Amino acid sequence: MITTATADELLELLRTINRARPTRLGPDAGDMPVWTFTVLGLLAREGAQRLGQVAAHLDVDPSVASRQVATLEQLGYVTRRPDPADGRAQLLAITPEGLAAREGYLAMRARWVAEALQGWDDAEVAHLVARLKQLVEDLHCAIAAHQRPAGRATARSAS
Repeated sequence: MITTATADELLELLRTINRARPTRLGPDAGDMPVWTFTVLGLLAREGAQRLGQVAAHLDVDPSVASRQVATLEQLGYVTRRPDPADGRAQLLAITPEGLAAREGYLAMRARWVAEALQGWDDAEVAHLVARLKQLVEDLHCAIAAHQRPAGRATARSAS
């Protein structure tokens, strides 16, 4: 069992890693904000999505997501089409141009990491990746174990 101090140190390190990313990308990526590739990644992985789903994924208000998606539409990276399940709703989908932009971003990001870790060998990186995967799995299990179903929390607070 690790100490609270060690857990705090790990959490601070993870926050630092999370902040170690650019907010805007340079000319190689069309000087695009990073959120652009978050939206494109979601649509590439999950398929067509409603705007509300994109907003929830970005953890932003739907009006903010709408403005962001409008930018992607103007660039030709995203299209809208009627939702076959509900003709009043729209589905957002990534275009071939959006896929190409995303692939370019992923390649650029991989080059950045390779440059940053140029003093590491593949075995060291593979070991780090394996341990980080285990960390993610363990954290997900711990979070799930400590979350109470909403009904139980409400019932307790009512008594």
